[in-house]
Amino acid sequence: MKKYIIYGLAVLLSVTITSCSDILDVDPVDSFTDAAVWGDLALSESYLNSCYSRIKAGAEKGSRFDSFSEDIYQMHTYGTENVRQGYLSPDNSSFGWEQDMWNPWDYYYGCIKEVNLFLQHINSVPAPTSEDIEWRNELRGQGYFLRAYFYNQLFFFYGRIPIITKVYALDTKEYNETRASLDDVANFIVTDCDSAAALLPLEYSDASDFGRATQGAALTLKGRTLLFDASPLCDDHYPTKAKWERASEANKAVIDLNYYSLPSVSNADDYAALFLNSKNPEIIFEKMYDTKWVAGSNNVFLHQAPSGTGNGFGGWGTLQPTNNLVNKFQMSDGTDYVPGASNVYPWANRDLRLYATVFLDGDEWGYGDDHRQVEFFVAGESGVNPGKDSREGPAWWNSTQTGFGMKKFLNPKWDAYGTTANTTPWIFMRLAEVYLNYAECQMELGFTDEALKYINLVRERALMPKAKGVNLRKEYEYEREIELVFEEQRWFDIRRWKQAEDIYKIPLEGMDIKLFKDGSKTYEVKPEPVETRTFYAPKNYWMPVPRSELRKAPKLDALPYE
Repeated sequence: MKKYIIYGLAVLLSVTITSCSDILDVDPVDSFTDAAVWGDLALSESYLNSCYSRIKAGAEKGSRFDSFSEDIYQMHTYGTENVRQGYLSPDNSSFGWEQDMWNPWDYYYGCIKEVNLFLQHINSVPAPTSEDIEWRNELRGQGYFLRAYFYNQLFFFYGRIPIITKVYALDTKEYNETRASLDDVANFIVTDCDSAAALLPLEYSDASDFGRATQGAALTLKGRTLLFDASPLCDDHYPTKAKWERASEANKAVIDLNYYSLPSVSNADDYAALFLNSKNPEIIFEKMYDTKWVAGSNNVFLHQAPSGTGNGFGGWGTLQPTNNLVNKFQMSDGTDYVPGASNVYPWANRDLRLYATVFLDGDEWGYGDDHRQVEFFVAGESGVNPGKDSREGPAWWNSTQTGFGMKKFLNPKWDAYGTTANTTPWIFMRLAEVYLNYAECQMELGFTDEALKYINLVRERALMPKAKGVNLRKEYEYEREIELVFEEQRWFDIRRWKQAEDIYKIPLEGMDIKLFKDGSKTYEVKPEPVETRTFYAPKNYWMPVPRSELRKAPKLDALPYE
């Protein structure tokens, strides 16, 4: 398809050159008319690419939504207090400082408007050859996927939302939209996913299209949507067998493609590397970055890396794993971890995913000559130097308050002092999630053996013993939280399971690590919580519609914030 883009540019250049007799007749080369965009497949694809760029990845500010769960303490709050402290209301509706968190309603409906415009015109774009027709169909399929994705984001935030498929005129003064039911929203997303899957390939023949939405991505989004819709938050009559059956079939359809696979690992480093490789065969949909920052910035190092000096360090300490999370990682034999004596190293012989996910005091880290041990300890007595990465160290203002750092997604081979951008992809969808989605559906339907099969496929890849089904719900929730940790799933899970009100009652814990002159260390839970949180159930399970939107469209209701 690249040849069409080059050809389109050549035509534009030739028109500019041959029309120079009257400069006022020359079309601007930095923008295109509607007629130009919808008269050329290459320009239509460029328009669609701009819609892809609206997808926000966790990598652009670390892992954002997981800081609303008990797994992360977000030290630099960046406007997240409204969720964490229960301040939400139609007059106080933002989640954070980024565009899609400051006003998600406005942001995602803006994205939907752009895709609706694309879908309104793409069928009329000339496609003179069979190859062009195939290309146009693929573009249309991508449009359906993107609209479904943006609606899915709104669905997970607000639940009932208006379903808009047309483009309003600029002079529109009155909006008579109403909020559709939860099931109607879910069904609309599913319909778009089905439309996308029917038009999209499993993989693209042109390598330059790698990273675009595929049939697998559309089907995975469908399964994710139906799982949410079947959950207690969305269903007053939970459990509803028909909904769980539908969600089960949707997730199983992805598995039955037999296209994706879980790569095996032999240690924690192998597991950590899975999240650095854009060609990992487990990945279903991802956002990729380039070395020159053209595709945006991957900022995980900035928000995650330990704060001390050295190449690979210098992080801002924004996102800090909690002791609550670290204590959840099982022992390597599959038994639960039981906190021990304060003078005993507490992190030995644990689930290997702990070492791939969390920076622990004493871990080896740093690029090139700056490779050293991570030092989160403070001085246990006078005459002892505090750790370089500690709250008594040279960058104390960005140091960890929990005693841990967030390691997942960080590439140990990236030169943070170099001139090229971090190209680690952000993975939105992968096979392990689909296995767990399907396992949850099977568990809810009472098919224990089938649920255990897919839970254990994920556990065995992490070199963990099989779950036995003694307490299937607990075993499943452990596996989902640990395998998908920091991947922006946990907050949505505790909301859809209606567990958030109980989880928010539990203070976030930190660990005090002290070094003494004889080289010994002690490990004690901090006497005071790192953070306490507030959750006003049940209204805080859904995000509030901004007051500005309620004024624009008076037929919208503000429930549950009325």
